[in-house]
Amino acid sequence: MVHIGARLARRFTLLSSEAVDVPGLERFLAHDSRLNHDVTFDVITALSPTSVRQAAGAAARVRDPRLLRILAAGRERLDEDTVTYIVTDRVDGIPLNVLLEQRLLNPRIAGAIVGDATRALAKALSGGVHHGYLRPSAIAIAKTGRVTVSGAGMDGELALQAGVGRGATESADAVALGKLYLAAITGMAADAVTERDLPKDLGVRARALCDRVIHGTGPGTLDEVLRALAPIDTRILRDFPSVVQAQTLLPRAKRARRERLGTPGAVAPLTVAPEVASRADQAVQEQWAEAHTDPNLAHKLAQLRESSVLGDAPGGKKPGLTARDESAVSATEPVSDGNHVGANDLHDLYEFEEMVDVQNVDSLPSIWEAILERLHSRWPASETITQRLERAHVRAQRAGPIKGAPVLVPLLVIVILVVAIVAFSMLKAPLDLGGDGLDAPRNTYPAFTYSPSPSPSTSATDS
Repeated sequence: MVHIGARLARRFTLLSSEAVDVPGLERFLAHDSRLNHDVTFDVITALSPTSVRQAAGAAARVRDPRLLRILAAGRERLDEDTVTYIVTDRVDGIPLNVLLEQRLLNPRIAGAIVGDATRALAKALSGGVHHGYLRPSAIAIAKTGRVTVSGAGMDGELALQAGVGRGATESADAVALGKLYLAAITGMAADAVTERDLPKDLGVRARALCDRVIHGTGPGTLDEVLRALAPIDTRILRDFPSVVQAQTLLPRAKRARRERLGTPGAVAPLTVAPEVASRADQAVQEQWAEAHTDPNLAHKLAQLRESSVLGDAPGGKKPGLTARDESAVSATEPVSDGNHVGANDLHDLYEFEEMVDVQNVDSLPSIWEAILERLHSRWPASETITQRLERAHVRAQRAGPIKGAPVLVPLLVIVILVVAIVAFSMLKAPLDLGGDGLDAPRNTYPAFTYSPSPSPSTSATDS
């Protein structure tokens, strides 16, 4: 039905197929000619593709940089078949499932990752959207430490139709987040963890959360997860490759490495660089497309830059292209069957709240917060220190208004200079009363004052 090299919606060219762990869809790597970068193209094969498309449309209206953007959703006629598709950004970073297979995360790193994912789902919840099928592969961490959640809305609908989901509810998402945190700090499957497997340096609230997950009594809301993982400091995720290297390598990963390279008498396997394998795969796809489609397709494919994020990790994205660098965003609304849903441009991702977050991301901790962090690392089980550290962190990271001083101060200086120049020019110019003076009113008083001479006095006459 859908083949490599096909072009849909007059902008998406399918380049290669990709593996996917969500039932009810086929995933392809595609190139978007309008945005000029690679995208993920999902063809919906579920029982009710219209419901999936509607769920994706609702998720596309939620604005949060931690939620993977849905660029387009539509329905198109292709080779006598109706194709329902959803187009999203490429995942930027290493998926959490790949990380959990290799490393044991300390509680602070795990809390920052799961906590940021919880914030993203809380923003989706405010728009009436649940995930419904949250799993480690749905969360990715970029090199800069940015956490991205993919599949909000649509994955839950697909899982529900396939009978593998627990339903799109807030409690289901909260329990899934608790299990992710439990697996991250223990290196085990969440369902197999017991209270003895929990780290000894776990805080009081985080331990209570893990106990509830182990016994199947919660959490029931996303707010409970946020409170249990507080304070959530995502600054520790910056330079994430270095953070990963500092985490403990799991025993099974060590054994796999020894079996792969350290077996006596074994020959080390031939390794191929990820970029070489990517170029070879792209060359095969170009040859196939050239033989089955128009002659210009091979030239278009040759101009595409190769995708690479972390070696051969699935879901790579082109270096230098991030979600914030793209100014054109397309979204669609579901319409009647048989009609293609057009792409409407959305405004940029830089909303007011996101601009404030970017401004305050580099804020340093206060002196009191730094002191409490040292005390908390020494006594992690103290509830009083944990509460005070949480309040100090909230005060230090409280988002302020947009900083207008860099713009307002120069404008004020310019206004003062203009007013001063105008005032000096007015002082130098002669005063113009207007008119020629002929219409001036006449004097109402005489030219001089008349004073009669005094009469001669009697004394002067007698003499």
